[in-house]
Order: sequence, then C-alpha cells, then structure tokens
Amino acid sequence: MEKINELENKVLNLLDQLENYKNILKSAENSIQELDKLQKQIDSLKDDNTRLKNKLRDSQANNLHLNEEVKRLKVVNAMSGNQEYKQMMKQRMNKLIKEVDTCIAQIKTNN
Repeated sequence: MEKINELENKVLNLLDQLENYKNILKSAENSIQELDKLQKQIDSLKDDNTRLKNKLRDSQANNLHLNEEVKRLKVVNAMSGNQEYKQMMKQRMNKLIKEVDTCIAQIKTNN
C-alpha cells in the first residue's frame, strides 16, 4: 500500500510539474505575442519618426525660403521709400561696405 501511495504521489507531482510547464509555455506564448505587438508599435513609431523628420526638413527649407523672401521684401520696401526700411537698408549697406573695405585691406596686406 505504501508503494502505491508513493507512486500516486510521484504521479501527482509529475502532473503538477506538467501543469507548471504548461503554464510556463502559455506565459511564453503570451510574451511572444506581446513582443510581436511591441515590434509592430516600434515599426510604426519608426515610420512616424521618419515622416516627421521629412516634414521638419521640408518646414525648415520652407522657413529659409520665407526668410529670404522677407529680406527681399524689406529691400523692396526700402527702395519704395518706406522710412523705417530706408534706415535698415542704410545700416546694411554700411555693414557691407565695411566688409568690402576689410577684404580689400586684407588683400593689400597679403600682397
């Protein structure tokens, strides 16, 4: 009778271990599914990141273009007689003349 109880206990133990292994396997399968979901999210976020980088680059290029347009419009306003822009234009011209003078001086010094 003792051996039967011992065998019964061993069988119950094995069944418990088998149940534990099944639970571990199920948990692993769930982890794999979760990993797949996370990988899809990562891929989606990478695509969004690339799209946003491209959008930012386009916006920066557009911003540069608009800044150049603003400068041209300021020059046009200065030439059309707008007093505020005339002063700005004078300052800009003086700055450019000083830069040219500096360049000429450097050329003379190097020769």
